[in-house]
Amino acid sequence: MTYGALAVASRRRVLEVLRQAGTPQDATALARATGLHPNTVRFHLKVLIDAGYLVQASAPRSGPGRPQAVYAVVTPAAEAGGYALLAEMLAGQLDDRDGSALAQRAGRRWLHRTAPAAADAAAAPTGPGRAAAGPATAGATATLDEAAVRATALFAELGFDPVRTPYDGAARIELHACPFLDVARRHPDVVCGVHLGLLRGTVDGLAPQAFDAELYPFVRPGVCAAEIRRRESR
Repeated sequence: MTYGALAVASRRRVLEVLRQAGTPQDATALARATGLHPNTVRFHLKVLIDAGYLVQASAPRSGPGRPQAVYAVVTPAAEAGGYALLAEMLAGQLDDRDGSALAQRAGRRWLHRTAPAAADAAAAPTGPGRAAAGPATAGATATLDEAAVRATALFAELGFDPVRTPYDGAARIELHACPFLDVARRHPDVVCGVHLGLLRGTVDGLAPQAFDAELYPFVRPGVCAAEIRRRESR
């Protein structure tokens, strides 16, 4: 019954209007807002109440007469689907537990699972008598441009609409379409921490310890920036 209650487009519209209103509404107001006949609205309201989405309450009238029936939403909206709701829940929990550090580790761990060759190269031992295998051998010769190309490819693959922009002394990549923008606004330490872990894991996979990488959230409305710099010898 719960799933079937949302199978009708006009019924979903009634629920959407109630959520947008933010306060209980009566059937007449909902009919005006949706363009539906009041009797159709009342039918939809009954179905939504029976399915557990709404409750009915009574509001006093300004004049004589019985109290007016009004309706309020009692379930949270998952605007972009269940995955968005899950992301919101997990990010909120991590916010209470040193979320940024945990999120960075999560980003690196995910990268290790999905691109193990690059991650293993980043972890390979280096130093006198120990030559790193694979891409890590490029540590001394990898260029800033190569690091930027690899990071741009990562963010493009994940749907961030990355754009290289000129920047003095660094490779700068602006991210114009964060897939988790709504959650990131509410939990930037967690969501941006994951993305920073991905960025750092990616450039380390090209050349371990060769680059410093930072992520700057919301340098402009809806736009974040990743910056990669060549690490100075110490």
